[in-house]
Amino acid sequence: MSVHSDPRRSSGNDARSEYYYRRSLTTRELLPAIGVGVGAGVVAFYLTKLFFERTPLLPTPASPAPSSSLRRAESSRIASRVDR
Repeated sequence: MSVHSDPRRSSGNDARSEYYYRRSLTTRELLPAIGVGVGAGVVAFYLTKLFFERTPLLPTPASPAPSSSLRRAESSRIASRVDR
């Protein structure tokens, strides 16, 4: 196999004829890209917010005193409403 077997280096392909340069874009041409970027940011924010707000499947080991006192306070409030 020859050293120049790469098809990109064929002699019929003139690199100067395929040269492209970057031009500055107008605001109107940038709007779709800006919209996609803002949309992707909003979606990422929303998914992250949902992830952090989800209810854990397993209870976390916490001190039982605050939760039990809260439950007693709620149950006594409900009991007082029922007594009326």
